Amino acid sequence: MSEAGGNRPPLSTEARVQISYERAQAIAGAVCELWAIFKDPICAVDGAAFTHLTIQYSLCSGIIAAMGQGPYIQPILRQILDFEVGQFCLTEVDHGLDAAHLGQPRHPLCRVVFARTIVREQDHGVKPFLFTFMTGSLWLLPHRSGVNPVNHAFTSFNNVRLPRGALLGTIEKPADSHAAYIATISRLTIGMVALTSAIISQFALSCHIVARYSQRRMVHGSSRSLIPIISFQTQRIPILTALAQVFVLRAMRDATMINFSKPDLDPRVRHAIATLFKVTSRCGAQGDLLVISIRTSSSTFPEENYSFCEIGLASELLLGRYALLPTVYPDNLLARHEAGLISQLRAQLAGLGNHRSAEYNAVLLPEALPLVQAIGQRIAYDAARTAGIDTCLLDMYVATCVRQDESWYVESLGMTRRELRAMETRAVDALFPQLDKFLTLMDVEAYVTAPIVSAIDLDLRAGAPGLPQCGQRPTSPALPSLWVTSSKL
Repeated sequence: MSEAGGNRPPLSTEARVQISYERAQAIAGAVCELWAIFKDPICAVDGAAFTHLTIQYSLCSGIIAAMGQGPYIQPILRQILDFEVGQFCLTEVDHGLDAAHLGQPRHPLCRVVFARTIVREQDHGVKPFLFTFMTGSLWLLPHRSGVNPVNHAFTSFNNVRLPRGALLGTIEKPADSHAAYIATISRLTIGMVALTSAIISQFALSCHIVARYSQRRMVHGSSRSLIPIISFQTQRIPILTALAQVFVLRAMRDATMINFSKPDLDPRVRHAIATLFKVTSRCGAQGDLLVISIRTSSSTFPEENYSFCEIGLASELLLGRYALLPTVYPDNLLARHEAGLISQLRAQLAGLGNHRSAEYNAVLLPEALPLVQAIGQRIAYDAARTAGIDTCLLDMYVATCVRQDESWYVESLGMTRRELRAMETRAVDALFPQLDKFLTLMDVEAYVTAPIVSAIDLDLRAGAPGLPQCGQRPTSPALPSLWVTSSKL
């Protein structure tokens, strides 16, 4: 994050890392409930602080609280929650979704380490261990540019003797090693929801910034009078699309968090719901962020993780291994789209036979993302409509989703491209007069620091002492028309 005032020297990387830790600790102290932390827009202000919160509260302390036993657990949890110790190590390098997520090196290091457990030469599966040690090697990873740094690292150690009680959970060999492993790393699913929630908050901030800037930024119209750039439809559509998605995705987030609190929910369904939430938010929010966002974040997902989740979820649903809750609004366009895609793909699957065949890989796997996206969009719509989200926001969301797969609606429902464009135009015309109201209801203005939203703030930043000046005003009388006396965004 840039610092206010142009005459301050930039902070060192070490200082920025420390500030993010202190922010994470302050946020944790101010918000008492886990889900409330992840929903608060403050997490969008500093992605590094949010990353620390997720590691400490969701991953490290979550696994210890769920699987730890013995009198020593409570004191360790207290230290982790107070950010005195804590580190999370998940399996090995080059394992994709099982990559390590490590926190800032502290002294001492309290580590939750996942490792394969061998008992009398029998493989008892991957299990978590909790222990404190000072040995081993640590390699800090390069920091991402443009965001506050996080000291992620590789760590290695060899022949470390563990104390009695270091194993979290049972030593017994599981009957189903894969199911046991999925249950053991279930906190990653919660972390998936947490990270996605932060992305929605960042998306809301971006939407607010661009909307307010577009309202105040003036250009000369056809009559030479000044008009705001939001007068143009090409500016309104992405802003109103983002606005509608923020409200709909927030409703989806709330519904997802409620489902996670149901103890009898099938773990596979719980993971599917988290995956749908992540993919839907990524395809909606991050897709439009490419157009309108001027913020970046530490909390993003690798593309390989999306592909893995999409393929697995799509395959399991098409094979009927489990089912999601059906729509409560079957006549809605998004519900018809979801049902149509599932029906078409299952018909293709019946003709292919083995879901591990080369034909399945060639024909159906490329359809994984469109299918998962369609299911997620329907679930998001259902959640928003059930939550009472304003109709003009819902209509804008539906119009946006329909435009993402126009060919299906033309082929399957007989709609024309002109009708689809008219649907979007009606949604824009209904929503635009209420833009100010919904920007206020979005309730993120207090977290906006970008000076571009205000002409006054931009003037103050442009005139801040200490900013370097490039070039000098030309003195040659032969070039008077080339000098612009005043030019600001």
